[in-house]
Amino acid sequence: MLAAWWCRARALVAGPAPAPAAPQIVLALPALWAEGAADIADFDDCPREKRRTPHALRADGSRRCFRCGHETPGQDS
Repeated sequence: MLAAWWCRARALVAGPAPAPAAPQIVLALPALWAEGAADIADFDDCPREKRRTPHALRADGSRRCFRCGHETPGQDS
């Protein structure tokens, strides 16, 4: 019982925990996507599988199916 009181008192004196720092990769994602180094996950109709599947959407508008690997050219390609 005394140990529980001691831990609670120590936590109150210490104050709140510091907020975790934002990962640098999250801050750099828009820039990476704009230069074509990262893809955005999205769902789209796959012409090969003839159903809606997860796709990687690239900055140039092209898509790649995660399941079968089919590449769909974008409007900018």
